[in-house]
Amino acid sequence: MEEKEIIERDELAIISMSTILHAGNARDFIFQAANKAAEGQFDEANQLMKQANDELIEAHRAQTSTLQKEAEGIEIPYSSLFGHAQDHVMTVKTEYNLVKEIIKLYKRLEEK
Repeated sequence: MEEKEIIERDELAIISMSTILHAGNARDFIFQAANKAAEGQFDEANQLMKQANDELIEAHRAQTSTLQKEAEGIEIPYSSLFGHAQDHVMTVKTEYNLVKEIIKLYKRLEEK
C-alpha cells in the first residue's frame, strides 16, 4: 500500500501566515491609495495600487500553491488558519476592486 504524502501542519501554518501577511500589506497600500486619491494625488494613488496588486499576487501564489498540492493528491490537513487566510485574500481583493472604482470617481470629481 502506497503512503499518501501529507503537508505538515507547521508548513501549512507558515503558508497561511505568509498569505495573511501579503494580503495585509495589500490592504494597507489600498487604503493609502484611497487617501491619496481623495487628496487629488492620482499618480501616488496609482503607484500604491500597483504595490497592493503585487502584494495580492504574492498572497494568491501562496494560497494557490497549497491548492495545487491538494489537486496533485497531497493531503492538506484542515486548518482554520488557512481558511482565515483564504477569506482574508478574498476580502482584500474585493477592497482592491472597490477602491479602484473609488479612485475613478475621485478623478471624475477632480475634472469637474
